Amino acid sequence: MSMSDRLNELMLSYRREARRCLRAKAYLAATVMQVSAFEAGLQAMCFLYPEEVKRTTVYAKKRFRAKRNRALEFSLHQLINIADELSWFPAKRIRWAGKLTTLAGYSHEIRKVRNYVHPGVWTRDGLNPLKFTKGVYGVADEVIDVANSWLLHRVEKDLLKAMKREEKKKPSAAGPTTMP
Repeated sequence: MSMSDRLNELMLSYRREARRCLRAKAYLAATVMQVSAFEAGLQAMCFLYPEEVKRTTVYAKKRFRAKRNRALEFSLHQLINIADELSWFPAKRIRWAGKLTTLAGYSHEIRKVRNYVHPGVWTRDGLNPLKFTKGVYGVADEVIDVANSWLLHRVEKDLLKAMKREEKKKPSAAGPTTMP
């Protein structure tokens, strides 16, 4: 089983767990699981397109600890930047809830929300704990749904190109036609 397949299975498992948390009204846990599923999806994309990832500025600046499975060393912040740099997300700016930014920008916002799982984030911000509601989860879920749609679109587009290339390579089933 390839690494991208394993990450895909993990992503599906995290999404199921997020739904369980949502049913239990554990919105922080649901948000964390949903964003973790998104992270697994971005890592899977890095394993599907390793040569493209190697050409990014994020990859060039990263100091890796291992020689294999380097995509597993990227932080979610870096994965979102890779996706943006490789145009896995559209460059178009979107206005939503009074904020104008790209899909990568919204992805970074949900990354920040996910990071509230760390006590240090609460402490450093000096804020009262963010109230995690169904609405907060809903925003994260919607951003992730759109982002995943764009990732899937990229994979489907490449599969279609590959299928067309294969079709051109095959000789016709009827064989060459000759006139008497």
